[in-house]
Amino acid sequence: MKRCLALCLALLMLPASTLAENRVFYEIFPASFRDSDGDGCGDLNGITEMLDYIADLGAEGIWLMPICPSPTYHKYDVTDYKAIAPEYGTMEDFDRLAAETDARGIRLLVDLVLNHSSSLHPWFLEASRCLANGEESPYTDYYHFSQEAIPGWHTVPGAPGWYYEGGFTYEMPDLNLDNESLRQEILSICKFWIDHGVDGFRLDAVLHYYGEDIAQNVAFLTWLMEHLREMKPDIYVVGEAWKDAGTIAQYYPSGISSLFNFPFSGAEGEIVNAIRSKKGASFAKKAEKWYATVSANGGVDAPFLSNHDNARVAGTLMQKTANLKLAASMMLTLPGNPFIYYGEEIGMTGSGRDENKRLPMIWGENESICLPPANADQTASCQGSVREQLHDPASLLNHYKTLTALRKQYPAIANGTLTALETENNSVCAYRLEYSGETIFVMHNLGRKEATVAFSGSLVAALPCAEGEILLNDGMLTLPAQSTAILK
Repeated sequence: MKRCLALCLALLMLPASTLAENRVFYEIFPASFRDSDGDGCGDLNGITEMLDYIADLGAEGIWLMPICPSPTYHKYDVTDYKAIAPEYGTMEDFDRLAAETDARGIRLLVDLVLNHSSSLHPWFLEASRCLANGEESPYTDYYHFSQEAIPGWHTVPGAPGWYYEGGFTYEMPDLNLDNESLRQEILSICKFWIDHGVDGFRLDAVLHYYGEDIAQNVAFLTWLMEHLREMKPDIYVVGEAWKDAGTIAQYYPSGISSLFNFPFSGAEGEIVNAIRSKKGASFAKKAEKWYATVSANGGVDAPFLSNHDNARVAGTLMQKTANLKLAASMMLTLPGNPFIYYGEEIGMTGSGRDENKRLPMIWGENESICLPPANADQTASCQGSVREQLHDPASLLNHYKTLTALRKQYPAIANGTLTALETENNSVCAYRLEYSGETIFVMHNLGRKEATVAFSGSLVAALPCAEGEILLNDGMLTLPAQSTAILK
């Protein structure tokens, strides 16, 4: 009871703007972003060098994919939760990055992998050694071990007759999150990073903490969120629950800040499907239903187009500039905290194996380019390098910048309650966003023909489209094909 009262008081003391502060985040795979020292590997100092670019893009938050030591290129199997991978730099480099993000008002998130550790983590190595020698060890209860050969489990190295659970691979033994000592380790890890300046965490694989047992997963997240908010009342935590809308909604009662909007993302997600089918009105109704669900559960949506596990949206939409601009317009005019995957803003491609989805950022010719992951078998293409697109007013990059600026100019876009509107044209996605006395209307024409919509109000932004001009005359709005209008 005392802990709950303290938490409530801490939250009440926060400025309202902090609690309602929705912003654009930028996802970075550090190894492929920016190489500051010429060794071919992106690093923390490279990210620090490009913070002004990220701020100019309009992102007010960064999510760093795993930065801890790991034997793999992706680093989702951690060997030390309180250290920086040597190829990425030092803790001093991280502290400098945290200070520079803070100076620019950019929130810094780090990936937190709690479902499993590396099979090379000292906890697992010690547990395996003790099992092999018949010794007692507190670390044997940090994992799931058995002398029964359970299907899908793996043989403990050096300990015949012992097996362990590793749902993803043998390199990633699942952690026993019921162990109280391990839970204290987890809180210590979280406090370590908060003390080093992080503003929150991206939680990996929250569906798998207890073998997809939703009730146990939610109970663990509830425990974690209570303790995180005691450490930092304004902490932001976004979870990866890669599942259908109904399942994702069941995780919001845990108190987690956000969950990624997987139903709207990817090659088969609602945004791409709407662009392909040209069914704008249907998308608006689905968006209204989804946002009502998220809001009812006290969460903030985290929409995105693609991430490090998906084929990049530029390839999915066949590198057609009008489609890519429309996808960006749809994602960045939804409320919540949208996440841009690095390179998405310049139309980078990548599909197939995961390494292809994490190719080097294309800054410009000979400009701090990183080497691709070792097993990549594609070379990224794009709509033009960052250097080229910055100087082209009609570029995809500048389209993204326009959209992020609109979110800041009109807070109802980022924070509003979304209500679908009927326009009598199935190609038009129209909705109203209301927040703190402000009302904004968003209209996307997903069709390949001009559309007209009756509207009494004013046009505040006409986003570039393939052809034609967005006009509002005598109560009639003219929307060329694949265009977006923001109105009041």
